[in-house]
Amino acid sequence: MTPGDRSVPPSPDDDAEPARQRGGTVTAEAAPEQDADQPGETERTILLPRISTDPVDDLVERVRPRLGRAVDALQVAAALEADGHTDRTAQVEYGYSDVFRLASEVFWRMGPPSPVDDQAGPSEATGTHRWDGLRTIAHGPLYLLPGAAFPAVLAVVGRPGLVLGLVMAGTLGWVYSGVAAYSAYRLLGLRRPGSASRVLRMAALTGPLLGVLLGAVMLPHHGLPLAVMMVCQLAYQMASTLLVFYRRESWLAVAMLPALLSGVAYLVVGGPALRRSAVTVAAVCVLATLAAALWAARPAAGAEEPAPRHPLWPEASMLLGVAGYGLCSAGLLFHAQAPYLDRLDVVVGAVPLFLSMGFVEWRTSRFPAAAIAATRRARRPDEFVAEVWRTVGRDVAACLAVPAVLGAALLAGLAHAKMLSAAGTVMTVAHVALAGAYYLAFLLTGRGRYGWLCLSIALVVALHVGVGALLGAAPLLGQHGSVFVDTSLYLGSIVLLQALFALGLLPVIGQVRHYR
Repeated sequence: MTPGDRSVPPSPDDDAEPARQRGGTVTAEAAPEQDADQPGETERTILLPRISTDPVDDLVERVRPRLGRAVDALQVAAALEADGHTDRTAQVEYGYSDVFRLASEVFWRMGPPSPVDDQAGPSEATGTHRWDGLRTIAHGPLYLLPGAAFPAVLAVVGRPGLVLGLVMAGTLGWVYSGVAAYSAYRLLGLRRPGSASRVLRMAALTGPLLGVLLGAVMLPHHGLPLAVMMVCQLAYQMASTLLVFYRRESWLAVAMLPALLSGVAYLVVGGPALRRSAVTVAAVCVLATLAAALWAARPAAGAEEPAPRHPLWPEASMLLGVAGYGLCSAGLLFHAQAPYLDRLDVVVGAVPLFLSMGFVEWRTSRFPAAAIAATRRARRPDEFVAEVWRTVGRDVAACLAVPAVLGAALLAGLAHAKMLSAAGTVMTVAHVALAGAYYLAFLLTGRGRYGWLCLSIALVVALHVGVGALLGAAPLLGQHGSVFVDTSLYLGSIVLLQALFALGLLPVIGQVRHYR
């Protein structure tokens, strides 16, 4: 007899309430009447049917009213611990090794917020969701704003110093901002917005200080302009991270608009005066952006936080994964772009990717809801897996189509300006393919597969450089072979990266338990 299978005679101490609490139903079914000559056997017997509900589903329904808009699994873990759940109860009552694994399961089963949880009216809620999508898509152009000042900075700093400074400061900023944002989101999930604010503000202040240290190292060799550029680059990366975190993208656009206009003016007209003006305006705009970010991240007055039950150190392995992924991603882009900063026809091939990154983020954010909807339509596990992969395929196609259209427009412009080259065309196609790879990468990060991400990127970079060295076309190794061969190898490495990322998703993307 199982715990949910009970067949007992009625008594004053045994009613149906426990069954109702577990989500079961109670029905009275008459037993066959006994003969009159059998005393004590004439009363009816109540049969309680077998109850086979998943206790985690019951837990989900109990916490849903409070956590219908949970940010991540750590917020769920904090709520479960506040209710008295421990690692032992997670093991004994639910079959999970600890509270954090149980919270992850609860978080995935909760699914997206229900429309009834939205306190706004239908029209207002629809407008808010629509704006959220547009806000995310706008991240792409925002990522490209500092690029308007790039020609002027290149003329001031010079190519050798700019390449080194761009790679060093860009890589450090990529890693540092990624770790800071991940830590802040985790703290926000633990209902500690003040701590998240302090982490982000500290990162925004220490980031430029790290740029000062890097600039001091480079100062004797490349002069003050490069040192200032590295400080500004790190300051902008940290400031934009804060403003995106707090959904202040409009502040970022307004603060950097003068830099955009002055950079375009120099690019069109040229001249030493406009060059100095563009560089100066860009530096001032970066400082204004940093000030706006620090203001946006200020903690709310009088806000109280629960006492921290767990520090972030249990997340150390995940933080290392985030840092490693940021380092590898920076290497993937910079190792191919850095040798060609003086080749406008090649370096602009990354523009379609940057412009479409917001669209890639938006498509990624829609995937969980699509997968949850697939769980309701599918009748068998193989149907669900097929539906999920069809969703992934459609999203990858969309993430390739948007930069492809932008890339076609870019190539048409280069052809009109008589600057189109075979190497530039291949580099543009490679960055279009990279948009699809980033979509798959975002799905992998959502499942914590940072190790696979780092290994895959390291492999394709090594293959690109290694095969290029064998063919005499590896600029990073000082070789001066065909640019077309090198960019073609880069395109091949990106296609291989897409395959590796898809292979990494294969064992996890179709697990229905993540979407229930």
